[in-house]
Amino acid sequence: MEDKKYINQVYFENIGKRYFREMINRPTRISYEVNDDIGSGSINRVILNKGLEFTYNENFTAHSQMLDKEIENKKFFEISYCMEGEGILNLLTSNEKIEMKKGQLNFHTNKNICDEEGYIFDMKNYTGVGICLDNDILRKQFFPGCEDCMIKEWEKDLDFIFGEANSYSIEAPQCIVWDIKCLLSYDYEFKNISTLLLCQSKLMEIISKSVNYAINKRKIINLNSGDRDYIIKAKNILTQNIISPPTIEELSKECNVNTYKLKKGFKELFDDTPMGYLREIRMNKGKYLLENTEESISNIASIVGYQNPSKFSQAFKVNFNMTPSEYRKVNRNI
Repeated sequence: MEDKKYINQVYFENIGKRYFREMINRPTRISYEVNDDIGSGSINRVILNKGLEFTYNENFTAHSQMLDKEIENKKFFEISYCMEGEGILNLLTSNEKIEMKKGQLNFHTNKNICDEEGYIFDMKNYTGVGICLDNDILRKQFFPGCEDCMIKEWEKDLDFIFGEANSYSIEAPQCIVWDIKCLLSYDYEFKNISTLLLCQSKLMEIISKSVNYAINKRKIINLNSGDRDYIIKAKNILTQNIISPPTIEELSKECNVNTYKLKKGFKELFDDTPMGYLREIRMNKGKYLLENTEESISNIASIVGYQNPSKFSQAFKVNFNMTPSEYRKVNRNI
């Protein structure tokens, strides 16, 4: 039975020959120069396993186009990182424009487009890395017997990243930039197996980190002015009710915002959870009372909302690295 062709193989066989001339062809590296009548620059394909590869574009300047059906309508997912220059990908039918700028991670899929979609690439001195995957290749990365389940989970993650769009761009975090620099530092002749395995694992690490980072960035809630007002109201309610605070559910109802948005929005606005903020104001009030009053530690615990004084003492020590009594001895103001 003939093996299925993977996405990069299809692309360079069907489209690449129009725009590039092959300069080097080795088992783990194929290098191309851009045809002079199209533009300038080079593309290196680093092949780490069948279907597991990445491309490194260097000073790539070209204007080119393709149809989705030219890649045999294979559904793919691509991660690219722009190191220098810029690139624009225009989708002709859906009228979507994908801009690739220095320092950005760009995610692109053709899952949501029609088979007749056309692409126009406009690259200007673009240097960067591209990782293109299809599900036939991903299946080989999973344990036998669970491929279908894992593919479904993978597609859920991608749906979360893209929504109804075909692209998503974010500033690349430094940890992924370092990993990409590491990936580009290998000798791709792979004279020993350990180097090849290290490079394979680094590429898989970049893929997983990039997808997880995009998912986490998507989870950050964009708050409108009304949401912000409600969350500020929630903060004021907690400040005024430290002895008997409402539960998260009660607070969300009072502020007319769901619990998920309340917790995420609170974290975005105040860099803390609602309960974390409550604990902080209780501790700070307790600290003030220890410094400036004669109240017993038991009474102070009650004033700041702790029915059990020992619980107050435990929380205080976690916050300030000393017990309330130790703190009072050192910081008494009266």
